[in-house]
Amino acid sequence: MSVSVRFDYLQGVCLVDYESEIKIILDSVCELLPIGDSWSLLNRSLFLGELFTSAFCSIRGKLYGGFRRQGTGYKILLQIPGSYWSQLESINYLPLIEQLTDYGFHFTRVDIALDDYHRRIDFESVKKVGEVGHYTLVSTYKCVESSLIRGESPIPTCYFGSSDKILRFYNAEVVHGIEADRWELQLRGDHAQSVICDYLQDQNCLGEFVTGAVDFGVLSGESWDSFKRFDWWESLRVEVGGAKKIQLPTFNPCFEKSLKWLYAQVAPTLAVAYSGYGQDGFNQLINDLVNVGNGRLKMYHHQWINELKKEH
Repeated sequence: MSVSVRFDYLQGVCLVDYESEIKIILDSVCELLPIGDSWSLLNRSLFLGELFTSAFCSIRGKLYGGFRRQGTGYKILLQIPGSYWSQLESINYLPLIEQLTDYGFHFTRVDIALDDYHRRIDFESVKKVGEVGHYTLVSTYKCVESSLIRGESPIPTCYFGSSDKILRFYNAEVVHGIEADRWELQLRGDHAQSVICDYLQDQNCLGEFVTGAVDFGVLSGESWDSFKRFDWWESLRVEVGGAKKIQLPTFNPCFEKSLKWLYAQVAPTLAVAYSGYGQDGFNQLINDLVNVGNGRLKMYHHQWINELKKEH
């Protein structure tokens, strides 16, 4: 075996009606581990984009997250790190995903680890590829050095892409004690949910998403038809069975969704501005925001305006 592919992180949220359902969900995730595990509540809250008033963690640290009251029920945030997936038998990947899907989880982050034991390209070469821009399907590259242990030498990692899709490359032997180089794909939002939906239909697709996230090569002419893929990347693509691009849902602009986002994400900032600036300063801020927005309106925004005028 020259490559291996597995999930390395999973994060999702779901709504349940009763607190007893939280225990059922967490117990079932713990029970899938061959070494066994259990969980307990922590004496603190959890903030991850939003506040969860209760936090939990498994005894072995194989899962963690939080929950809070929402309406008449509860909202759960569940995070399953690489330490869980590394010990979970691969035949249980699908039952776990199916189980969480049945509970109603919406997946907000998915990491996929592809370990290349053949080590077909060295780190400095990948770093050079990023620096000279011999890649496509993402627009950004950076190399970051960080120390996992204080006092130890920093470990470099190449990052291709940003935000909802990032492909990382680093020496897995230094970080995880695995004699391989790791290509690690991190997905958020619709990218994460789309991959899970595809995985439920085809359990062999994970490696293809890693090799389909970025393409490495050079243009021999002015058109993309002249793109020449590097042999080492083509070799890895063949090894995992090909390459697959993530199919995102068609963008369907909706005023109601934008308004919901405004209440969920922007309302606290506006409340701070109102309290800090006072009524006059706050009014000026709103006027400035509207003026900026008017200069960025698109066709569908004008359609929303016309619809709202008809309603009122």
